[in-house]
Amino acid sequence: MLAGAGLILCFYIGVLVLADLYLIAIHLRGSHRRPLREPAEHSQIDAIRGKEPVVCVQLPIFNEAKIVGAAIDSLCALDWPRDRLEIMVLDDSTDETSSIVAQKVEEWRHKGFAISHVVRPNRDSFKAGALAAGQQQSEAQYFAIFDADYRPLPSFLRQTMAALLADPGLAFVQARLGYRNRERNALTRAQAMELDTLMGFEQAARNWAGMPMPFNGTCGVWRREAIEQAGGWRGDSVAEDQDLSFRSFALGWRCRLLLDVSAAGELPDNFEALALQRQRWSTGTAQVFRKLPWTLLHSMRWPQATAFTFLTLFYSSAAVVLVAILAIAAVCWLVAPEWALIVALGWVATVALLVVLRTIGAALAARQLGRPINLAFVGDVVAQWLMQLVLLPTAGKALIAGYLVRAIPFARTPKKGH
Repeated sequence: MLAGAGLILCFYIGVLVLADLYLIAIHLRGSHRRPLREPAEHSQIDAIRGKEPVVCVQLPIFNEAKIVGAAIDSLCALDWPRDRLEIMVLDDSTDETSSIVAQKVEEWRHKGFAISHVVRPNRDSFKAGALAAGQQQSEAQYFAIFDADYRPLPSFLRQTMAALLADPGLAFVQARLGYRNRERNALTRAQAMELDTLMGFEQAARNWAGMPMPFNGTCGVWRREAIEQAGGWRGDSVAEDQDLSFRSFALGWRCRLLLDVSAAGELPDNFEALALQRQRWSTGTAQVFRKLPWTLLHSMRWPQATAFTFLTLFYSSAAVVLVAILAIAAVCWLVAPEWALIVALGWVATVALLVVLRTIGAALAARQLGRPINLAFVGDVVAQWLMQLVLLPTAGKALIAGYLVRAIPFARTPKKGH
């Protein structure tokens, strides 16, 4: 009976992984129908010159003294009319970061920039609370959001706002996440491979198929109307980006991914920082799943709805289920070794299917992003899967915490300013 449960769980994961077949098909069809790179059209960019709306750029920070100065400098270098640009540093810091921010803000204010230093009396609702507090202090209809380690190019707003203004049905436009330190060590290369696959394969296919693609928390521009209609930023999860995205999609809003527009951030370069980041991501995924507005399935055709459901269930349960299968195999080894082998083989087959499909996705993402598929690519793929395997218990534990614990602190990933 125990072995049967293990095999059923293997079958469950195997079925969910088949969503990647749909993404592969969409990706192959989409890349033939569209250019390999999708910048905002030049005509769209030219059309808004002289008609630029007010954009509020928000920089939520917490104890990031090493990187906040450069972050503010990069935001003040954005190519947008100065009288149409607001910059808000949403500072929840408890260390010397606040004094650095105050000095920087004063420096840029003297140069004529509308830049403000927003300090709350407490850190209620963490990043979501900071974003909501900043929104209340602005009348802007568009909000660009950046984490402190990301450095947008001056053209960022020109490209993203052109796409957002061209389609009034878009809640937000998401740019691709780049990484300044991707070549620092094997761990950063593995993460870059994983996240390139997420954006260049999965999120690109989701976007082409009209399937909900969550905001990545940074390097995007939101429409105020969509935020307010969806109920605003909420701090009842540590994945406020996913939460707001799905609530807006349930109301009929859409999004657009711009793979050709990117901002370079910083990847954790040691396992301790990486584990902290992945704990937050997994916990937030479980918290969002608990209150996911499944009504958004009504707006999708059945293939999209099925793939979306499978992907959502995979991210919200796979780590726990895969660890549970191994635990079942271990128990079976004590009472019925022959069944333990069968369960273990089922686990290996399930993981092999996942690895094969996601590796195909990695190759499609590399082609989409113009990266070579060579021996270095193979090495990074292997490193990525080893990293995923080591992180499996951490992710499983964090998922369980997200389902069982209501109040979990938002733990920021430490950054070194590389």
